Amino acid sequence: MISRLNFKAAASALAFGIAAMSGPASADPEPGEYKIGFIAEETGPVASAGLSFLHGAELAIEHVNAEGFAGEGVTLRMEKKDSGSDAARSVQALTQFIADRNVIAAACCILSPVAGAMEPVATNAKIPLVLYGATRPGLPKLPYVTSIVVLPGPQEVKMTQMLAEKLQPKTVTYFVNADNDGFQGRFKAAQEVMEKAGIETGGVVNILSNDTDFTAGATQAIGTNPDLIMVWTTQTPAGGIIAALRNRGYTGPISASDVIAPAPMWDRIGEALVGVPFPVSFAAEIAETDEAKAFAEAYQAKYNAVPDNYASQGYTAIRYIAQGLKSLDGKPTREALAQAMAAITDIEPNVYGGLPMRDGQADVQKALIAAWTKEGKIAAWEGN
Repeated sequence: MISRLNFKAAASALAFGIAAMSGPASADPEPGEYKIGFIAEETGPVASAGLSFLHGAELAIEHVNAEGFAGEGVTLRMEKKDSGSDAARSVQALTQFIADRNVIAAACCILSPVAGAMEPVATNAKIPLVLYGATRPGLPKLPYVTSIVVLPGPQEVKMTQMLAEKLQPKTVTYFVNADNDGFQGRFKAAQEVMEKAGIETGGVVNILSNDTDFTAGATQAIGTNPDLIMVWTTQTPAGGIIAALRNRGYTGPISASDVIAPAPMWDRIGEALVGVPFPVSFAAEIAETDEAKAFAEAYQAKYNAVPDNYASQGYTAIRYIAQGLKSLDGKPTREALAQAMAAITDIEPNVYGGLPMRDGQADVQKALIAAWTKEGKIAAWEGN
């Protein structure tokens, strides 16, 4: 088990290396306690993921304060409001945070439509808003709205290329959300990669986010006699589709997105997920950097659970705000903090082995391709 002090040593070592290259920082934010408004999703359709984001953010607050990372005498405190993934409740929570002048920044949103509704509110109020979960491209609007979410495109392209090379399928059948533009785009990107490799589309099975019975869809997909089935849907349907395929006797390869990465998915679906590859930016079980390992051990010590990719994103959102805060002189303002965060080109330290920011959007080209094992662990997927 690693303590917060051990994590501090790992993070400080990285920070020291950066300082040695760039020279001593001259910024000195005024000591005091600064609030971060965190719009959580502890209830609602993505509550299991919401808890991971929240726990990661809570741990980051502890680490930033224990390290004195944001400045001498500077501490952060989380103000939390649950939105249940509802856009109106999210806007209401942000409006309340805006009214509290002690809240210097806010973080929110797993669902992209909710994030889209928040952008004009944050921009008009001139408060920094960090998106920690929404994956639709184009959501950041500098300087006030930024995103630490690694967009799925490059990772999923890498996985799709790997599947084409390793499995050499002749036909692929796809499941996709008919009511989710983001997953429609991700499906089309994967289909393009496959078709460029000479791999034909066997069929496309459209589902809705609220669907719960996938028996008919599984039968339809199996009927296309595919060499591979790719599942491009939100979390709840993805688990149900994979389970239905296995229950209907399909033994061929299946792939999915990172929605199947969180531990609650394994708890709910179980062995049907074994061997199903998915791309992910962070996986504690196969983490390589000292910062990632330290974060994973500290998280497990605090919550008695292995952190997933969502926890790493909640953690990163807070560290990003703290990095911007420590670069300011004197009494921080929301406007100055937003400008400072918009100017950050690399979030440091981080748990990804590098986290550049491009136009307010995290831009990691690295991707881990992982899969669940029979023991309920995540391991690197090597194509077998």
